[in-house]
Order: sequence, then structure tokens, then C-alpha cells
Amino acid sequence: MAARAGRTRLWVLIEHPGPWPASAPDGVLPDAVTDAVDAARSDVRVLLIRRARRRHIERPLCILAWSDGIRSWMREGSLGDYGELTDLPFETIAAGTEPAFGRPRRTPVFAVCTHGKKDACCAELGRPILAALTSSEDADAWECTHVGGDRFAANMVVLPDGLYFSRLGADSARDVVDAYLSGILALPHLRGRAAFSLPAQAAEHAARRAGGITAVDALEYLRETAAPDSDSTTVEVHLAQRRFRVVVRAGEPQTPFHHGCGAGAQVAWHRWTVEELQEVSKGSPG
Repeated sequence: MAARAGRTRLWVLIEHPGPWPASAPDGVLPDAVTDAVDAARSDVRVLLIRRARRRHIERPLCILAWSDGIRSWMREGSLGDYGELTDLPFETIAAGTEPAFGRPRRTPVFAVCTHGKKDACCAELGRPILAALTSSEDADAWECTHVGGDRFAANMVVLPDGLYFSRLGADSARDVVDAYLSGILALPHLRGRAAFSLPAQAAEHAARRAGGITAVDALEYLRETAAPDSDSTTVEVHLAQRRFRVVVRAGEPQTPFHHGCGAGAQVAWHRWTVEELQEVSKGSPG
């Protein structure tokens, strides 16, 4: 499961009461909106969100959340209609420029995939998670459309950091949220940081485990270098003023399996192999 978060830097969360077809957000939002997003960058993801208790929305909420893995910001505002989203400069926002849209948002978002029309696993396993989190006044939890990784359900994305947590139950989801709000990452359920490539996600995860570093804000620097004529990647990671050098590569494909709860072909994935992990030095990065 580790290092399998789909790459995303800009998240566009749009309140929509449903119903959500399997293709959502496509087929729900105006074509001009999805075209504007698609024309921006590949690392932009649109999620529809909703509160289970709100089935009529006069002015939908829109939340923009951006992170490059180190820096992050969020903004939120209300929409008169969904077509207003075409006025947003998605290309510059995706590059990290914070827009004038709405107002800054400081409270993290916990987006739980419950997109049953996309895959039954998401609804069956995601809704109990949502129910567990909405009973807490500390967690701003929302239902959302597909975030990827049906096999890892229940899935939750924490924004603005873009952290995927997976294979959650009601109790473990509360534990993950409580830990995050206390500044701690629950590594056993951490699937990856969406702002990074898969090798970089694997390296951060491995370095955190090796160093026993779980602070949310510990990550200070990350740089990856692909080896020429090789499938290995060297990643330099600075965590809590400690430096790690991690070499990872894609392992051999695993036994094919059926992915998710719906119909579909079998897939064969690989696990990430850590070929080398070395703590280079301690002290301030520089």
C-alpha cells in the first residue's frame, strides 16, 4: 500500500449534493469547468464533496488546496453557480500561486471516499468512517468522489497536505485524525504524499520509519535523482534536521489480483524495494 498515492498538487473540492454517477465529476459539472481544469496541468484533481445531511445547496462551497510536499495553502469561497469556476486561473494556481478567490482557510479537510457508483468498496467501507468522524467536533470531514485505490478502502485524503490514509476502519480513522490534529502521522495507515512521485513517497515513508520520525511538519527538503540506465531512484530526504539518502526501485510484479469490488480485469502491481537507506548526517540542513 505504501507509496501508491496518485500524484496531485492542486485539489479542487466542490460541494455537490449528488447523486454522483460513476464518471463524476465528469457528467456533473459543466463541460467548460472540466475542460478548464484539464487544460491546466496533469497534477490537478477535482473532487465533489458533500455533507450527508445537506441535500439542497444554494451556494456551493469550493475549497482550493495546494501543496508541493513542503509548502501548502488553502482557500475557500461560495459559488453562485458551478460555471463561475471557469474564471479561476487553474494553470497558475496549480503552479502554486495563491489566488484571490474567497478567503484563506486554516482548518484541515478530511475527505473520505464514499463513491459507491465508482466502486462498491468505497461506499461500503467509507461511510462507516465518515460516520465515525462526523461524530467528532474536531474533524471537518466530508464525503468525496473517487480518490483512487479501491483495493485500499476505506480511503481518506487530508488537505492541504495531500496525505492519503488507507485501509481504515472506524476506530483507526479516529486515531489517524486525532494523531494528525496533534501533529503526528500514523505511519501504518499512511499510503503516501500526493505531491511527490511514487519513488519519493516510498523514500519518505522508509526514512520516517527508519528514523522513528512521525511529526507532520518534519519534512524540510526532498530531492530525487533517477539513475541513468537503471530503474532505481536516489532520494535525498531531510526530516527534523536529519538527512537521509534512500535508493528505491520498483520490484518484480506481484501475483495479479482483482482490484476493487466492481467488475474489471485483474492487475499486477509491484512493491517498492529499498535498496539502500543511510542517515547521512545530523544537524541543520544546508
